[in-house]
Amino acid sequence: MQTDARQLKEKLTVKAVRNVRRGYEKDEASRGMYRPEVKLDLARSRLLTKSYKQTEGEPMVLRRAKAIRSILSRMPIYIQDWERIVGNNVSTPNGIYFGIDMNWRSVKRVVSGEEGKTLLDDAGRAELAQLVAYWEGKSLSDIQKNVFSGDILKYWKYEGTFIWTHWSELGIPDHEKVLAVGFNGIIQEAKARLEEIDRTVPPDYVDQKEFLEAVIIALEAGITFAGRYAALAREQAKEAQAPEDGKRLLKIAEICDRVPAQPARTLEEALQSFFFAHIIRYIEYSSVGIGVRFDKVFGPFLEKDLAGGAIARQEALELLKLLWVKFNELGMIYSPLLSAVYGGAATVQAITLGGVDEYGLDVTNEMTHLVLETAEFMQSLEPSICLRYHDQTPDDLLSRAVDVIRTGVGYPSLFNDKAILPMLKGWDVPEKDARDYGVSGCVYMELPGKNIVRRAYGGIHLPKVLWWGLHQGVNPLNGEQYGARTRDPLAFTSAEDLMDAYLEQLAFFMERFVKIENTCRALYERYLPRPYLSAITQGCIERGQDCRKWQYPSIVHDICIVAGASNVADALTAVDQVVFKDGKISMQELLDALAADWEGHEHVRRLMLNAPKYGNDHPEADAWAQRVHHGTAEVMARFKNRFGYACRGDGSAVSGTYGAALMCPATPEGRRNGEAFADATLSPVFGADQKGPTAVLKSASKIDTLKTYNHLLNQKFSPDMLSGDMKEVFMNYIRAWGDLGISHIQFNIVDRDTLIKAQENPAQYPDLIVRVAGYSAYFADLSKGLQDTIIARTEQSFQ
Repeated sequence: MQTDARQLKEKLTVKAVRNVRRGYEKDEASRGMYRPEVKLDLARSRLLTKSYKQTEGEPMVLRRAKAIRSILSRMPIYIQDWERIVGNNVSTPNGIYFGIDMNWRSVKRVVSGEEGKTLLDDAGRAELAQLVAYWEGKSLSDIQKNVFSGDILKYWKYEGTFIWTHWSELGIPDHEKVLAVGFNGIIQEAKARLEEIDRTVPPDYVDQKEFLEAVIIALEAGITFAGRYAALAREQAKEAQAPEDGKRLLKIAEICDRVPAQPARTLEEALQSFFFAHIIRYIEYSSVGIGVRFDKVFGPFLEKDLAGGAIARQEALELLKLLWVKFNELGMIYSPLLSAVYGGAATVQAITLGGVDEYGLDVTNEMTHLVLETAEFMQSLEPSICLRYHDQTPDDLLSRAVDVIRTGVGYPSLFNDKAILPMLKGWDVPEKDARDYGVSGCVYMELPGKNIVRRAYGGIHLPKVLWWGLHQGVNPLNGEQYGARTRDPLAFTSAEDLMDAYLEQLAFFMERFVKIENTCRALYERYLPRPYLSAITQGCIERGQDCRKWQYPSIVHDICIVAGASNVADALTAVDQVVFKDGKISMQELLDALAADWEGHEHVRRLMLNAPKYGNDHPEADAWAQRVHHGTAEVMARFKNRFGYACRGDGSAVSGTYGAALMCPATPEGRRNGEAFADATLSPVFGADQKGPTAVLKSASKIDTLKTYNHLLNQKFSPDMLSGDMKEVFMNYIRAWGDLGISHIQFNIVDRDTLIKAQENPAQYPDLIVRVAGYSAYFADLSKGLQDTIIARTEQSFQ
């Protein structure tokens, strides 16, 4: 059976998106955005459109619920001959999700161009054209375009400073509640709330009633969806040739008859119930991530089944392997612009392991180890594993995690409770909730079950912000006053003046960024309510409100992805040292060199490159890095969302550190026009860290998580640094990272020579996986430029 599981994994259609853009420029687009066997699934779009036509004029929350019902009751389904966990968010194993209600324009262009010509055949393109004829002016993207006018419109269009788009949404449903009471139990809560408001008739009675009715429709549709799988399994069992297949299918039918309608009793029921809840969230609206605390939630089911003899450990392991295959069936279409941000990713699914319970006790159990064993065997892109580390993390768990890291799969990534729990407290999260945090994907901080259903504001590219500070906010190509009118850099008397200009530009762009997002979130509330997700999110039924109408009371909710902070820090350090302290060049000479992209000014570039750099435990360089991060966070916090909560940064820059950098001209640390930014918020600039891995940790530890945001730190080692006697050294390195209070660290375990060989001969390395950002990717799916950034990361050594 172990061999069978690996063979099944090899049969899977890889649905990772290839990065085919850097900004608006093509980046090896002829490769296609997806592998040729991947197809765009139109079933949801077809059924959604039909339902919308039938419900014109009805309250939007009820229209959305009825659309979910239409999709879940009519979308074609399948059960493959190996499955024990069933379901998908599309109608075929090779399909990828398409949210026509979010944005259809880029998809229509993609399927007709070289990037996506294999996604649909001529008949599919013809049907898509018919579908989008209805959605023109009705999709959220169209509505939003029609809303904006005036000066703000030019900031909505991507220019390179910040990227705003229709991101997929995040959040962790209350899976524990679904497993405990089932959809029927939640339906009863909604009906009880309906009876209550019928008695009390609150001022928002009509809104509450429509919402609660929508919740009931959506949950009943979920039960119908599962029932369809039960019926299909019974039909297939009648045709089964082998007794084992018949037995497997009848077991599927029995489980789908029960869950998610009723409480789960066994591990297999719990996994199936969870997976239904997960994929219906993806069907309702474009979503990414998982985040469930897998060992905390499913460990008790495993232990009960093992103790009662209902399952053997090996069978439980096989169930997890089959679930991992199902995770990798989930895919979605990205716009070409966003392929630059998510190059090599599928749906950025991650699960959380380890950490503590509500009493502060370690949660490690047999499921923790079973998941790591599954991950080591499957070595799949998703789900990524986020391991919460704390002082009581067992040594054997850390050792097992290092074994998985050594495979080169890129996970588990490590999250430090010593840094993150105090950070959450500072964000007004009660201790009980904070101790339950999960990571849904990349380094996205989540609180399971809480109303943190949101999308990122987008990403802000700090080196471009600094560049505007060197140009008084004026575009030198056309003379347009695009940014803030800051001081003439020739009047600067210190690097402090440049820092002030940077922060003023940041405030200017953040103000516009937040206005755009707040306006669009109001549109999401009006046109895209989420009755299904609201039903399995705490507080929505009690309030009689959709999850978009309120939020969990904390800034954990609102995130702006931060890219290039290390570049800004090194730039300020270099300006401070070379221009002002040493006086080796003037500001005019620096500006001339930057305008020329260093051509003809190589001596100036050498001076700037040779200035101290963050990542080497250098006091001046690290002090500037600290000021950049702390100052950036303070500026972001000035701006509030619709509910009055401050915006904050987030280290989840994904591959945007490469893709977004194309539209950023040369910057003072020595970076050339278009060169990639540092690959994460805590990572040094490529090649700048020359003092070893411990020096990197010391530098990173000076960035106070409590004064900033959740971060990401990449490190690269060769496999021999985790082998033999070096394994304990590596474990001690992780313990030192924990003691220093750094919030995150993750690893690429691959040597430079292997990466270069794989780049030159991709056919010989089809399964080589690398860690890009908060996700792993097949090296062969990345463009050469993005591959080069992985190669350029410093290969650390303890010797």
